[in-house]
Parts: sequence; structure tokens; C-alpha cells
Amino acid sequence: MKSFRNLLIIIMLFLWRSNVTAQTNYLLNNGYNVTIHGGSNLHDWDETAGKVSGTSNISWNSNGSFNITAMKIEVDAHSIKSSEGGTMNNKTYKALKTDDHPAITFTLTSPLQSIKVSPAGENVMASGDLSIAGVTHQITIHAKVTASPGGNVDIDGSQPIKMSDYNIDPPTALFGVLKVSDDITIHFKIEFKK
Repeated sequence: MKSFRNLLIIIMLFLWRSNVTAQTNYLLNNGYNVTIHGGSNLHDWDETAGKVSGTSNISWNSNGSFNITAMKIEVDAHSIKSSEGGTMNNKTYKALKTDDHPAITFTLTSPLQSIKVSPAGENVMASGDLSIAGVTHQITIHAKVTASPGGNVDIDGSQPIKMSDYNIDPPTALFGVLKVSDDITIHFKIEFKK
């Protein structure tokens, strides 16, 4: 009876250990691409973020899937450059209140569980806090996550937002002739590596 109980304990410990996953810290790779697309009453425009950093905690499961248990992405707001040149850059920095709020951040608030490794990627919905110009709102981002087994993790997606939700007054130019639309879309393609 005692040997059976010991055997049962050993089996339970083995099963528990095989399901335990170790978390690994990942850093944002330099090959990122974060852009902002918007429009105006005259034409569309684009801005590109020059400095983006980020960290994530990723754990790999015994079945080959993985979990993203934590993630934070930070965009240096002063690094955002417009396709319209320096004047629009300055209007962007003023609208984003970059002197007081130099970073735009996204922080994951709900872990992403059991993401399958697939060449085509897996579509996920990531809930988190988006902070822009000192205002934070919880949002849900639709993205595609692609990874190689135990390797780097790519995240690709876009997120529409309204500037007014973050107390941002859409910039104007040409003495008010050009009026920027309230609706913008943030496009991102990032990679986390060990």
C-alpha cells in the first residue's frame, strides 16, 4: 500500500512538472514598423515612429503552443515623423503634448493563452491599456501572431482610434484650410526576440 502511494505521488509530480512552463523575457527587435495613417479635408497623410521599445514575457507549453503573459510597447512620441514634413511634425508634437507626455504606451492587461505555432499565424484579440497624451483607455487590438517553435514572436495588426477620445485636438494647417480628421489608424509590425 505504501509503495503504491509513493508511486502515485511520483506520477502526480511528473504530470505537474510536465505542464509547468518557464517564462522567458523577450525584447522588441529593431526591425519594427509602426505607422499612423490619417486623413484630412485635402488629402491622406502618414506618420512613422522612429523609436519603439518593448518587452514581453512568453512561456512555451509542452504541446508547442505559447502564452504571452505580459507585454509593454513604448513609442517615443518625439520620434514620430510626418510625410508632410517639419511643420506637421511640430503640430503633431503639440497635439500629443509630448513635452509633458513623451511616450505612447500599450500595456497588455489580459494574458494571451495557448497561441498555436503556424506558418499562417493565429489571429488574437489583445486587451490592454493604451496611453496617449496623458489619457489611458482600455482597448482590444486585433492582431496576427506568428512564431517558430521556441523562437521569435511576430505581431502584426492595426488599431483605429479617435484622437478626441484622448483629448487630442486634430491639428490644422494653412491657416485652418487643412483640417485633420479625428479618425486615425495605428499600423504595427513588431517582433519579440529572446
